[in-house]
Amino acid sequence: MRTLKNSIVLAVIASLQAVPALAQQWPTKSITWVVPFAAGGPMDVVSRPVAKKMAEILNTPIVVENKPGAGGAMGIDAISRSRPDGYTIGIGSIGTQAIVPNISKSIKYDPIASFSNIGLLGKYTNVLLVNENSQIRSVADLTAAARKEGANVTFGSAGNGSSNHLSGELLRAITGAKMTHIPYRGSAPALTDLLAGNITFMFDTLNTTMTRIQGGSLRPLAVTSPKRSPFLPNVPTMDEAGISGYSSTGGELWWGVVGPAGIPQEVVARLNKALSEALHSPEVSEQLKNQYVEIWSSTPEAFSKVVEGSYRNWKKVVQDARLEESP
Repeated sequence: MRTLKNSIVLAVIASLQAVPALAQQWPTKSITWVVPFAAGGPMDVVSRPVAKKMAEILNTPIVVENKPGAGGAMGIDAISRSRPDGYTIGIGSIGTQAIVPNISKSIKYDPIASFSNIGLLGKYTNVLLVNENSQIRSVADLTAAARKEGANVTFGSAGNGSSNHLSGELLRAITGAKMTHIPYRGSAPALTDLLAGNITFMFDTLNTTMTRIQGGSLRPLAVTSPKRSPFLPNVPTMDEAGISGYSSTGGELWWGVVGPAGIPQEVVARLNKALSEALHSPEVSEQLKNQYVEIWSSTPEAFSKVVEGSYRNWKKVVQDARLEESP
């Protein structure tokens, strides 16, 4: 019996000693980078230059794999269920880690417990928009119209649970105005209706709207970020425009790199270091700037706090708006 116990103890010690050894050897094969949305979308376009530069830094191939579906939940769930060896990572967002988990009862991952948070990648803003012919010229005009006309004031989004949908719900919750949400299948058809005057306003990202803003067909009224966007420095924040408490509730909109829970800390540290180096390289910095993304590099610990804070904040917004999906 003593011999058996000794054998078990030695086996446990050997397995614990193997973890740092494996981490030191890592990586010995290609890494898969999962994008939980379709190729060509904002998350995909942001991922590819970062993954490419990290591959150079780590001296190993990184293969970008798109796994769209269920508002990003399918791809993120695939990451959470992969082996925690550092060979499957991917890009998560405030949508996949904070918004969708608060709305959908059918997701299988826990946004806090199911992941190794490797590091933040960048932050972006939604911008509140009306078309050029609208009589609404400020957020104050919009809220006054909403209080007067109620449900006749409409806002479009890329779909239920999207970040631009929740940006609108937060405005509705803070102002108490009875506005009507109209979900579309993506931002493009919503923008088409906004330009045609079929909806009153919408929130959307700069990488899909900046050309029209610069061309004058869309009028920006405010940005959702806590500080003014460097890409639209003359446009006020929602708080500056009179919607007090908007940014403290919504916070930053962000992207970050995640892997399954349980990746050895030494591997997480190497991934984080490679991510930081990639983000601060001139070529990646310029490519993200071209997508209107601000670099937001962080430690794994700081990223985890951001995830937890975002999840907590958006839980209240979802509950107040009664957006929870039925089980």
